[in-house]
Amino acid sequence: MRCVVVGAGAWGLPAAAELASRGHQVVLLERYGVGNLWSSSPGPTRLWRLTHPDAVRVRLARRGVEAMERLSRLAGEPVFLRRGLLWRDDESLPRVPDALAADDVAFTQVDAADVGRFVPGLVPDGRDAVWQADAGPVLAATSLRVQHDRFVGAGGTLRVGDVVRAVEPGPRVHLEGGEVLDTDVVVLTAGPGTGALLPGLGVDLPLRPVLEQVVHLGDGPGTSYDAMPCLYDGPRGDRPGLYAMPTPGVGYKVGLDADLRDWRVDDLDRTPEPALVEHAVERVRDGLTSVRPAVLDAQVCSWTVSPDGRFVLDRLAGGVVLACGDSGEGFKFSALMGLVLADLAEGHEPDADVAGFGLARFADGMPAGPHVLGR
Repeated sequence: MRCVVVGAGAWGLPAAAELASRGHQVVLLERYGVGNLWSSSPGPTRLWRLTHPDAVRVRLARRGVEAMERLSRLAGEPVFLRRGLLWRDDESLPRVPDALAADDVAFTQVDAADVGRFVPGLVPDGRDAVWQADAGPVLAATSLRVQHDRFVGAGGTLRVGDVVRAVEPGPRVHLEGGEVLDTDVVVLTAGPGTGALLPGLGVDLPLRPVLEQVVHLGDGPGTSYDAMPCLYDGPRGDRPGLYAMPTPGVGYKVGLDADLRDWRVDDLDRTPEPALVEHAVERVRDGLTSVRPAVLDAQVCSWTVSPDGRFVLDRLAGGVVLACGDSGEGFKFSALMGLVLADLAEGHEPDADVAGFGLARFADGMPAGPHVLGR
């Protein structure tokens, strides 16, 4: 089968690698290169976790762990680490234990005064929490390298610099400059650029790509936060949610659920916003005293919010597989998406959990707005 995959990010590259390893002829189109600064996938780490406020994503996350374990075995090196996560959030907390219990995932309910026993230096703020041991950093840069090596080793073709102008049922891919690629299946995983390609497929789906930023804090070389647990600290009042994890050999990574600005294709400026950096520093200085609030680096990245804050995964008529709307949670499912998207490309029927992320859920109209919890 001839396959064209559009976008070599956290979903497209694993899908291309899996399809190539299954013996298909795969061309992977990437505008800037694997792990480039302007993608949704740069940087050394992302957060993975089983903790979610709904049972479907708990089940999907467990499958994601199995997929990362498989990828680690194939690579002969780990692509993720297990450090545990404390989830402290008023709004979602009542649903989290139910979602975990529904899939028999062990967890500990933590009294507000006891949070520092699970995350050293975390200052109590009157909110209870949930501790779950299955969470940690995805070694994102390692994962992309491993998938790239799998793809090339299986005979895939990576084309860097191509700009996709349209994707049509058939399927057919139109490139800037006039080249047209006819193929048997297209896997569309163009991240923030996906929205511009949907009209050619007859899909009316309002996606909102945004820029956000993260910061590494700590003491620099010689001091390790590698063993620190992860944290999701939900929004409170005018404070945005905060998520944090160790990045081995670098420091403690902190991100805020606060948009920097909307993404635009012509906006290549990835300069961090000092005010958001300072806000992250203040949150750590006042609320996580085990981490030295000294900035080691800061980075801007993108993600794409779907209308309801959940993935969009579907196979369209005309041989196109659509995967978009990562809503800030794409990389924790990266290894799994390679398998899921390859199955969809081969025409396999999705299971009920994957099918629930299809476009059919919008048949009765779009929700009032997305609601995204944690990264």
